[in-house]
Amino acid sequence: MKNRFLLPTLTLSLLAGLVGCSSSDDSSSESSGSDKIVIAAIPKATGGDFWETVEQGARRAATELDIELKWEGTVTETEIAEQTKIIENMINLGVDAIALAPLNNQAQRKPVQSAVDNGIPVVVFDSSIDGNAHSSFVATDNELGGSLGAQFISNKIGSKGNVVVFRYVQGTASTTKRSDGFIATAEAAGLKIVADPFSESGTLEGSKSVVANTLERFIENGKLSLDGIFAANLTATLGVSSALDDLRSGGIEVDLAFVGFDSSVKLVKEVQAGKIHALIVQSPEKMGYLAVKTAFAVIQGESVEAHIDTGVQVVTAERLENEAEIRALVGLK
Repeated sequence: MKNRFLLPTLTLSLLAGLVGCSSSDDSSSESSGSDKIVIAAIPKATGGDFWETVEQGARRAATELDIELKWEGTVTETEIAEQTKIIENMINLGVDAIALAPLNNQAQRKPVQSAVDNGIPVVVFDSSIDGNAHSSFVATDNELGGSLGAQFISNKIGSKGNVVVFRYVQGTASTTKRSDGFIATAEAAGLKIVADPFSESGTLEGSKSVVANTLERFIENGKLSLDGIFAANLTATLGVSSALDDLRSGGIEVDLAFVGFDSSVKLVKEVQAGKIHALIVQSPEKMGYLAVKTAFAVIQGESVEAHIDTGVQVVTAERLENEAEIRALVGLK
C-alpha cells in the first residue's frame, strides 16, 4: 500500500469499528504490509441476493488482478452517514482506489471529492453521484431499464390504463432514473400514472406497507382497479408481490400487468408461475467485476470510459424457458 497524505485522524471509535456496518474479514483490519494494490469496494449494503452477487464479481476481479480487496458496506441501504464513515476510514487506511455504490447522489459527493484530493481515485458503480471527481461510472442504463418496463406493460395492456409506480428511497439516483424512465415512456404511450410513492425506510417491511396503503385506495367492489404496476428495485418488487398475495388471500380480484426490477430466487419462480409478468434484470456480477477492474486500470494510469454500461434484460417466463443466456443471468441451470 502506498503512503498518502491522510485526513486528520478520526475518532478511536471510528477506527475501532463502524457502528451499523458489516464487513468481510479482509476489510476489518489494515493491510498485512504486503506490496499488493489495495482497492476498497463499498456497496450500498452487504446483504441480499443483488449485493452478494456484486461481491462475487468484485472478488473474481481481485483474484484475476492479484490485488487485495476490502469489501465493506452498511447493513441497510438507508445508512448514509455510516457509508460516509466507511469512505473516510478507507481514506485514512490509504487504500489505492475506491469503488463506491453511493447511497445518495448528493450526500456522498463531498467524501468522494475528499478521497480524490488525497490521491485516491474513485470509481462509482450502480448509482450515480453528483459532481465529476470520480474517474468512471459503471452501471446499468437505469433510465433504459425503466423505459423497457413501460414498453412491456404498454404492449400487454394497450395504450390506455391506470398504472402505479413504486419508487424506492428518495435520493437514490439509480431507482429515480428507473422510475422517471418508466413514467416518461408510459405517459408517451398513453398510460396514466395514478400514484408513484417512495418507500420511507428502504426495508421490505417498509416497502410492503407503502404498497398496501397505496393499493387500498384502488380497491372497488372487490377488485383492484389498476391495469399495471411497476416496482423500481428488488425491495419494492418483493413488497408488491407480497401485498398482492395478501389481497388475493383476502378475496380481492387482481388482474393487471406487473413488472418488477432485479431478480431473486423467489421472484424468478413467480415469473415462471405467471404472478409477475416480467423482471427488468441487471448484471450485478458483471457490475462488481468491472467496477474493480476499472479502478485498477485508473491506478495503472490507463484511460477509462466515463460511463460503462453493464447491460439490462427483460426477463419473461418465455425467455426463461427458451434462452440459456437469460437462465444463466438469473442463476438458473
